[in-house]
Amino acid sequence: MGWLEPGDLMHTNGLYVIGSIFALFQNVEWITGRPFNFSPNGLPAGIKHLERWTRMRFLAGGNKYIHRDTTFWRRSLWERAGGSLATEFGLASEFELFVRFFRHALLYSVDALIGGYRTHPGNHSASGSHRRYNQICDQIADRELAGIKGAYAAKLFRTMTRIVLHIPGVRRIWHKFAVQSIYRCPGRDWPPKIRARRDEWSFE
Repeated sequence: MGWLEPGDLMHTNGLYVIGSIFALFQNVEWITGRPFNFSPNGLPAGIKHLERWTRMRFLAGGNKYIHRDTTFWRRSLWERAGGSLATEFGLASEFELFVRFFRHALLYSVDALIGGYRTHPGNHSASGSHRRYNQICDQIADRELAGIKGAYAAKLFRTMTRIVLHIPGVRRIWHKFAVQSIYRCPGRDWPPKIRARRDEWSFE
């Protein structure tokens, strides 16, 4: 399962990537490919770094933007996570769903092109609602962390982030060196990447 926002596009063989991985790895329930941008008229506009996530890093705020246009999951995970969207969160309903997914499964990053985000005037990031989206995501993450015993480091990190956001000079430094580091620095908590080797998928 998955969804695309109106205007977003799938890559050639994107569905094959999804199906072949889920068929091969029965323990993999949730995947995300390389983030990719399309121009308004559908032309390739840029490929991004293959990002990786864990539950605690995600909730700490290192990177709240799991790209839905390249993210897919098994129906069994959807059902264990409640089988519905919490639409009261509006644009952030996807974020809230991913928070619930993390309760049940690891998110595996796939070094492949699956889908892409197409920039156009109707995108919520271009409509002026981006700040409100971030505020709601932060509220959801705070609520989730409040119910996790022992998540002291993630809670402290979120507190520090809120403090430095009000200090213009420090805010940029904090984001560049602290926020970026918690989802780019390797760690044992990362699940392995999935990559094609000689036409076969393998963990790396």
